[in-house]
Amino acid sequence: MLDGLDRSTLNRTITDSRFSLVRIERLIATSIGVIGLVFGAQTLSIALGAGVVVPGVLGSVYVCVLFGTLGAVILLWFSPRLQRIANTAFALLYLGAIAYWPVATAGVDAPNPAEPWTWYLCAIACAAAAQAFRPVLAVIYIVVTPAVYGITGVIDSTGQIIRAEVALQNALYGSMIGLVIFALIMTFRHAARRVDQARSAAFARYDDAVRQHARELERIQVDALVHDTVLASLQAADRARRPEEASLAVSMASDAIKRLATLDDPLSDVGETASLQSLVSGLEAYAAALDTRFDVVIDPGTDLAIPYPVAQNLYLAATQAMANSAQHAAGGAAAAEVHRRIVVAVCDSDGVAIDISDDGVGFDRLTIDPNRLGLRVSIIERVVAVGGSVELDSTPGEGTTISIRWTPAEARATEGASL
Repeated sequence: MLDGLDRSTLNRTITDSRFSLVRIERLIATSIGVIGLVFGAQTLSIALGAGVVVPGVLGSVYVCVLFGTLGAVILLWFSPRLQRIANTAFALLYLGAIAYWPVATAGVDAPNPAEPWTWYLCAIACAAAAQAFRPVLAVIYIVVTPAVYGITGVIDSTGQIIRAEVALQNALYGSMIGLVIFALIMTFRHAARRVDQARSAAFARYDDAVRQHARELERIQVDALVHDTVLASLQAADRARRPEEASLAVSMASDAIKRLATLDDPLSDVGETASLQSLVSGLEAYAAALDTRFDVVIDPGTDLAIPYPVAQNLYLAATQAMANSAQHAAGGAAAAEVHRRIVVAVCDSDGVAIDISDDGVGFDRLTIDPNRLGLRVSIIERVVAVGGSVELDSTPGEGTTISIRWTPAEARATEGASL
């Protein structure tokens, strides 16, 4: 049972360990795509007006390759992995394009020198590097690329820098913008990794809690089964001094053999729910098997259905209370007449209340051995395991009443508190 539960739990709880990081990467890729579209369109209009002064078709190739790669970055916004490839290509091509700019335009010696239109693509190139490169390489690129642009924008045909202050200003400004973008991307990624780690740890703790809960339920079921069958039958046989006690021991032993041999559930309803009427029928059949009279009363006109595992545990807890009453209520007096009663009713419109009572000898609750399995395991723990509660009212000489309650609301509250 535990193996099956473990597989089911793992299937539900083990998810992608990079759940948040994947979403952040998609957000980064989308942002780069949007920024690339806006600045790329602006830069393209400027480039078509200014152009690149080179012989033949080299200028057209220059523009087409640069903007074609940028177009791939924009079009691949939906896939961070594919965009990473396009970002790598664009970042490298952009660095080569600005380094080649003085050759393509004659630099500041051109007849009508103007600020290189490649400047508007610098922030996109830095963002592409921040997304595609390793952090160290990304920082180096973000520092080097604006510096290269600053130098190539003010260099003449002899290799002399004409306006060093402009080059420094452009380099510092470009690096600052690029580093801000880099810091934002790294911050988002770090936060996403922390969220994923916390999420994985929470799932691991939840999975462990579920398995521990399952083990506890299995222990309760095994302890209760052993007590209800083997120990209860042996105790009844050991205490049998009169024919009616011997008959009770034989009935309990017969029931024990059937349960151990078949391990079938005593309720006939094998669906996901069990009716209240089927629960009452099971209690009546058990009373007949004990050969002890119980007046079974059901709340009239109800067709309430409850989860089958709940009905199963309520049935087993109630039958154990019945067996206890059959064994102990008379107090060993052969002639004692004990009236026993079971009331099954609906509580809180969707819950179940079962009261097992007798007017027998009763007992002092403070004298009960805490290690007694009959009350602690077979009754209380069985009911608590499905989110119910048990109340015991017994006084020496005044009989005993065991009240079992289960409602969906209390069961949900109990499950939430335990996990």
